[in-house]
Amino acid sequence: MSGRNWIPTVLRARQAQEDLVAQGLAVARRDAGRAADQHAEQVARVAAMLLPESQSVPAFHASLAAQDAAVASLAAARNRLLFAESRVAGKVVELTVAARSRRTVEKLYERHQDEQATAASELAQRELDEVSISRHGARLRRAAR
Repeated sequence: MSGRNWIPTVLRARQAQEDLVAQGLAVARRDAGRAADQHAEQVARVAAMLLPESQSVPAFHASLAAQDAAVASLAAARNRLLFAESRVAGKVVELTVAARSRRTVEKLYERHQDEQATAASELAQRELDEVSISRHGARLRRAAR
């Protein structure tokens, strides 16, 4: 057995790491979708608000305060959306790195498998050559008698 029997273990570990990162990306995308929905709700809420047209000063101030609160909620929703999108981008980068790492080990494993197959094929060919040479030698010895 070759000294490279650790490669399948490393490959399985890299595949598990990639799967874990892919799950994280799915969670990040789900969170980003929720943040986008909340942002859209806040945009619709702010857009639906009318300019204050109250006759009394306290009612006017109350409607301005409500609009300020709605705009603050919109800004918070926008910040959550931006954070979620940046998290998705980060997870995509992590997934790319993990996939590249896994593929590197896969290539090493494939190369090792090819080397083993080539070595086995060469050994089988040598054995066949030896059988052929010994038969040919025996035929020549019989013919010389």
